[in-house]
Amino acid sequence: MLKLIQNEWMKLWHQKATWVMLGILAVIIIGAAGLNKYYDEVDSRDWRIVEQENVEMYQGMLAEEQNASNTYWQNELTISEYRLAQDVAPPNGMTVASFMNFSVQLISIVTLFTVIVAASIVSSEFSTGTIKMLLTRPASRAKILTSKLLTTFIYGLFMIAVNFALTWVIALILFNGNTGTLLEVVNGQVQEVNVLNNLIELSSLSAGNFIMSVLFAFLLGSVFRSSALAIGLTMFLSFMGGVIIMFISRYAFAKYIWLTHTDLTQYARDGHHMIDGVTMPFSISVLIVYAIVFLAISYLSFTKRDVTA
Repeated sequence: MLKLIQNEWMKLWHQKATWVMLGILAVIIIGAAGLNKYYDEVDSRDWRIVEQENVEMYQGMLAEEQNASNTYWQNELTISEYRLAQDVAPPNGMTVASFMNFSVQLISIVTLFTVIVAASIVSSEFSTGTIKMLLTRPASRAKILTSKLLTTFIYGLFMIAVNFALTWVIALILFNGNTGTLLEVVNGQVQEVNVLNNLIELSSLSAGNFIMSVLFAFLLGSVFRSSALAIGLTMFLSFMGGVIIMFISRYAFAKYIWLTHTDLTQYARDGHHMIDGVTMPFSISVLIVYAIVFLAISYLSFTKRDVTA
C-alpha cells in the first residue's frame, strides 16, 4: 500500500496543475496580507469615541431589524460595550490573531483544490489510457483505489498545513507590531480570542465540508470517469448548498440530507443548527452514513465494472 501511495504522490506532483494550485494559494495569502498592510489605516480618533459610535450603530441596526436576537450584531454590540466598560482597546489595525482567522476561511479554497484532485485522480487514468497499465500490477483494484483516496486526503492535509504555516509567517512579519486586544463572545461572555484554540476548533468543524466534498467528487470521478462533471457538480453543491437547504428547511426530510450538515462551523457561530432540533452528534452521524454510502458506491463501481475497456 505504501508503494502505491508513493507512486500516486509522485504522479500528482509531476502534474503542473498541482504546482499551480500551490502557487495560487501562496499568492492569495501574500496578496491578502499585502493589501491589508497597504490599506491598514488606523483611525486617529480616540478609540473610545469610535466604539461609542459603534454601539449606537449596532443598536440602530438591531432596532431597524426588530430582531434583538440577531446573533452577529448582538455580539458586536456586546463587545463594544465591554470595551468601553472595561477600557480594553481594540487592535490598531490587523494583528497576527485576526490575520490567522483568515487562514480558516482559506480552507474553502484548499477544499476546492482537493476536490479537483479527487475528481481527476481516477478519471484521468481512463482519459489517458494508463488505467490498463495500472491494473497489470499485482495489487487489487480495491488497494489501488484506496491508495488514490489516501493520496487525495494527504494532499489536502498538506495544503492545509501550508496554508496555516505561510499565513502565520506572513502575519508575524507584517502585523506583529500591532497592539490591541481581539475579543469574542462565547456563551454570552466576552473573552479574549485564543488564536490556537480558535484555529483548532474552526478547522476541526470545517472538516465536515472538506471530507464530504472530497468523497463526493471522488465518487463522481470514479463512477462517471469525468473530472469536469465531478468538479462542477461538487462545487455547485458546495456554494449553493446553503441556498438549497434554506428553501427546503421547512420540510422534515431536510435534516436527512448531507448538505444540511456539512457546515459544522454554525455550531461554533450560533451554538445551534439552522434547523431546530438538530444537534452536532446527529449531524456527524448523518455525515458518517453518507460517507459510507459514497465510499461503497465508489469501490463497487471501480472493482466490478469493466475498467479495462
